[in-house]
Amino acid sequence: MPSRRGFRWDQSNSRLEVQVDGTVAARFDDTGSYLTIPAGGITVTAGNLDMVAGTLDIQDGGAVTQATNRTNGVTLSNYSGKVTGDDASLAAVTIATHTVTNTLVAATDNIILTKVSGDADTSAFVTAVASGSFNVSVRNNHDSSADTTAFVYNFALIKSAIS
Repeated sequence: MPSRRGFRWDQSNSRLEVQVDGTVAARFDDTGSYLTIPAGGITVTAGNLDMVAGTLDIQDGGAVTQATNRTNGVTLSNYSGKVTGDDASLAAVTIATHTVTNTLVAATDNIILTKVSGDADTSAFVTAVASGSFNVSVRNNHDSSADTTAFVYNFALIKSAIS
C-alpha cells in the first residue's frame, strides 16, 4: 500500500505540517519562522545550524598549529578551520605535503582552501581526499629558500556524494 503524504494547515497553531501516513514529518511554524523535524531527518554532529537570510551557516570552526616542520600532520575534526603551518624554511620551488586528519571527511567530499597569510610566493592546494583526512601541499614558488614565514590557511569541508 502506498504511503499517504501531504500537507496540512493547522490553523489553531498557525503552522504547516508535512505528514506521511498520518505522522508529522516536518512542521513549519508561522509565528517564528521555525522548521521542526520531530523524528530526525537533519543531523548536525557538531556546531550550530543557523538559517540566516536564506543561507545555511554551520558554525563549527577550529584552529590548529603545525609543529616542528611543514610535513607534520595536524588533527582538526571540524567542518571549517584555520591551520597555521610551521615556519621552517622551504627550499626553492619545493612542495611540502602534510595530512589534516579530520573524522568528518569522506572520500567523496570537497575541501576548499583560502590563503590567510604567508610569503607572497607561497601557495597551497588540496592534493588528496580520503575517508578521515585530506592532504594539503604547500609550495614555495620562488627561486630561493627564503620562505620562513608560517603559511596560514582556512579550510571548509563541503559534504558531497557521488551518485
